[in-house]
Amino acid sequence: MRAILTFHSIDDSGSVISYPPGRFWALLECLGRAGLPVVDLDTLLSSGFTHGVAITFDDGMRSVVQHALPALKAHRMPAHLFLSTEPVGRVQPWPDQPSSIPSFPMLGWDEVETLAEGGVLIESHTHSHPDMRKLSLDGMQAECERADALIEQHTGRRPSYFAYPFGYFDRRNLDFARDRYRGTVTTELRPLRDHEDPAALPRLDTFYLKSEELLRHLDSPPVQAYLSARSVLRTWRGSQVIPESGALAALKRAFRPQS
Repeated sequence: MRAILTFHSIDDSGSVISYPPGRFWALLECLGRAGLPVVDLDTLLSSGFTHGVAITFDDGMRSVVQHALPALKAHRMPAHLFLSTEPVGRVQPWPDQPSSIPSFPMLGWDEVETLAEGGVLIESHTHSHPDMRKLSLDGMQAECERADALIEQHTGRRPSYFAYPFGYFDRRNLDFARDRYRGTVTTELRPLRDHEDPAALPRLDTFYLKSEELLRHLDSPPVQAYLSARSVLRTWRGSQVIPESGALAALKRAFRPQS
């Protein structure tokens, strides 16, 4: 089983894009106990690699350097940060952000450099975090070139991977990303399969993976059924992440693997 895990902010606010710091440490330990190596995306996507996960963070919240980096360094695990460069150093709500999601302090460039020096690979998430479907080809190029150039300027490495803002993309965006980057990640909720389109790589949002049982049995049929149900429901709701209702909690219990 191969999967790309998604995080946003590592904090105790309880928002739908937050993952508690203590639970993040526990998750890294759980992956080790489950025999799931944490590797970088190049390794995860390489031919012949069949078992492991990659860790990714989206947007660039300051909590990544405050809480995630110490845990990653302690466990000697790599990670990737998909950084939007325009909000660096600010407190930034995204356009059309639901009121239920708080405005988080974003990383400064000195903190981005600290992450890069600590083994986190800084990747592109555009400059201003737009809906890519609404951009012309020139607009896409301008957004990505600005972000890529700033990241290279501050880290000495040009991004190899890209994440679509909001997870939104169309055929033009796929073609653009395929030509520009080694791989591009989406918000499609599932593990990797053989022969994935490198411009549309699925990920597992860790909002749905806060139980150690789920993490230990990611490749089991019950957990796959649970994730499939979540994917269908959030697509139907038109949201990247939806809070867990009583009915979904019951579904999760029904499909929970037994140790």
